[in-house]
Amino acid sequence: METTVYSLTQFLAVDVATWGERLKQHHLKCMHEVACYSQRKAWFDCFNILREQITLLNLSDDILDGSFIIFEYELPRERGRRPDVIIISGTNLLVLEFKGYGSEDQSQIDQAKHYARDLKSYHAESHKLRVIPFLVLAGGSSIQRSKEGVGIVSGENLHKVLKPHISEAFSNIETWYKSEYAPLPSLIQSAKLLFKKGHFPQIKRSKSAGIPETLNRLGALMKQAKNDQNHHLALITGVPGAGKTLVGLQYVFETTQHKEGQDAVFLSGNGPLVRVLQNSLRNRNFVQSVHGFLKQYAHSTQVPREDVIIYDEAQRAWDAEKVSNSRRDGNNSEPSDFINIGNKKTHCLLIALIGEGQEIYLGEEGGLQLWQEAVSNSSLNWHIHCPQHIKDIFPNNEVNIVDSFNLSTSLRTHQALTLQGWVQALLENKIDQARNMSSSLFEEGYPLYITRNLDEAKNYLQKRYENEPNKTYGLIASSKNQILHHYGVPNDYRSTKSFGVEQYYVEAFNPYYCRTFKGVVTEFACQGLELDMPLLAWDTDWIYKNNWMNKTTMKGAKDPDLLRMNSYRVLLTRGRDGIVIYIPEHKELDQTYQVLINSGCRPL
Repeated sequence: METTVYSLTQFLAVDVATWGERLKQHHLKCMHEVACYSQRKAWFDCFNILREQITLLNLSDDILDGSFIIFEYELPRERGRRPDVIIISGTNLLVLEFKGYGSEDQSQIDQAKHYARDLKSYHAESHKLRVIPFLVLAGGSSIQRSKEGVGIVSGENLHKVLKPHISEAFSNIETWYKSEYAPLPSLIQSAKLLFKKGHFPQIKRSKSAGIPETLNRLGALMKQAKNDQNHHLALITGVPGAGKTLVGLQYVFETTQHKEGQDAVFLSGNGPLVRVLQNSLRNRNFVQSVHGFLKQYAHSTQVPREDVIIYDEAQRAWDAEKVSNSRRDGNNSEPSDFINIGNKKTHCLLIALIGEGQEIYLGEEGGLQLWQEAVSNSSLNWHIHCPQHIKDIFPNNEVNIVDSFNLSTSLRTHQALTLQGWVQALLENKIDQARNMSSSLFEEGYPLYITRNLDEAKNYLQKRYENEPNKTYGLIASSKNQILHHYGVPNDYRSTKSFGVEQYYVEAFNPYYCRTFKGVVTEFACQGLELDMPLLAWDTDWIYKNNWMNKTTMKGAKDPDLLRMNSYRVLLTRGRDGIVIYIPEHKELDQTYQVLINSGCRPL
């Protein structure tokens, strides 16, 4: 066990120089760099406060021997995230964040709260403990209050708030320290882990989400197609963040790793997602553009070697009109092209990964109906497998119901379902319902912040993640640039095309990396991707005046209002830890700001 773990008895007895040297070595091991002077000074300020305040508790020897204090505990697999101090006594786990200020700000409160949330949610031996966060203001005095579930206290009052929670011995500190810690990975992190380690990330959560069962069923369908020489269409639905994309990547990986050839291909019409995954994986074979694939095989005699074709975000497939207006040959819808390609093969498994409410491009409004039309018009019989709730899309076909093909548990964030519900209520003008749901989001540690000051928003995010260099935050905005460029948000076409999306999401030393706030990604570049906390700048393309109004024109759109609403649905659901919404001081946005406040957003 690490030398930064002490019983309270040991801590009261340890020499300060020895304590400091151990902490310096621990920091070097975790961060691969020497602690700077300001960091070391903060440690020793913390040491002095704790030594004095724990002494004032006047605890019995049994409690001192059986309670433990841990300094700079590195959250496993969190790339250096470390709460300052953890104290464990009985069934209580206290998280102490020390700041050298005389008053608190929102970023400090959220940091303490999120450390507590992550330990409670992801650390196996902490599930059964009562996890309580505290913010210790070392530069203040006479402070003792609570805000948003976080105890806020100055150094000289610390013993008063600790006393009620340190009264019993803790059974096994070594078991706790070595416990499994399974945080939720981002899509990029998950894909890297999958291809580097060869297994699906966060296997416990993936099991509860039904992903292994889904993969097994797909494997069985492929064997059936090969043995019976027939054709199968599997439609897999799921909430945003449920792991649909990772199911596809995992299946391609599993069918390839033990063979010389590649039997499956993962296709996406989401260009930014393709580029980011290819860049992250350093591989261009596993993940390919759907447009290039269809251009090569849809209207030629060529036959793809892959027997399994996986199409991500299949609900966004182009209709015939969109295809005919593009640079591709033919005038079939994309689903018809896929079915025709499959018909060229003696056997084929076509897997369509389907999200809901994310159609944001022209020509995507047709949705799942296009797949029904493609199957009905096929020259060969296709066996259809899908979850119950979309069975009726295929009224003229025999459908095999597969419950595991509906992924209803989010892997992205604890609050994904509540967030989706809040966004849905907001966009459907159900403001009271949205306000009620927002309370649950805040209680679960997913804040919805709003401000009319862009610098205030940037400052919050920089302070919130100042000691977490691998956390991601940055500007996102609608592609329909109207006023934001006048307010320091370059979301115009030329600006957003001046850098690659992989530079924004992956390349930490690039000047356009998300944390620099120099670049902005739109709904087209961020769909299917995520930030820990996005800064959404709201434009006048989608405003509120007693109800939501689309203020743009979209030539050729069958339902322009739906496309614009879905654009904001995508933008509002990109965050893993929360979201900050910036509404410029523009008169046309006053009602929009107010309805977001009424829907539960809280001013920074």
